[in-house]
Amino acid sequence: MKHFDISQWTDLARGVAPDEDRAAMETHLGSGCARCRETLDLVKRVVHATRVDSRYEPPVHVIRCAKAIGSLMLPSPSGLSRVIGRIVGDASPRSALAGMRSEDRMSSHALYEAGAFYVDVRLEQEKGAPLATLVGQLTNREDPDSALAEAPVLLLARTEIVAHAIYNRFGEFQMDYPPANNLRLRIALDPPDKRIELSLTHLVADVPPPSR
Repeated sequence: MKHFDISQWTDLARGVAPDEDRAAMETHLGSGCARCRETLDLVKRVVHATRVDSRYEPPVHVIRCAKAIGSLMLPSPSGLSRVIGRIVGDASPRSALAGMRSEDRMSSHALYEAGAFYVDVRLEQEKGAPLATLVGQLTNREDPDSALAEAPVLLLARTEIVAHAIYNRFGEFQMDYPPANNLRLRIALDPPDKRIELSLTHLVADVPPPSR
């Protein structure tokens, strides 16, 4: 299956794609490619934000996020500056909230070190729920109180994007996702040609699949 790159999907979202490309891309989407559908949805959000008022330049944070999304969508051997995180804190399952039975809700937690950053990640899932929740926070280890530039975070199952979010100035982010194996986080940094990559294998192993 031939996939299209993010620049082509951006042209389609902006309505400037050549007719022959548009037809091929629409056919590709119709084949059910979740990866390309997710890419198109992301760029549509950015294009919509930049068209709120065409008399003004797009906000700086929108441009930065658009560039960061593009870098996150590139495959690993793309020459980007990547920082691979490693677990430095406990990754064992934690019990549910006070007053709840542990078998009704599972929570797994880990602290990662990735270059100059810590990434605190927690996965939670209620028994039988179709979605799990990922809560995380990115912190500058050298200057914990510094504000961060907002940037996107992607959650992938192998190469498929299953959820995405944007972390705030405190580095906080949250997303719901359908439970899956081989989960990885990609976190954009400023400048947008850098990213953090985390394997969530140890956490996912502790979270039960939804009941059917």
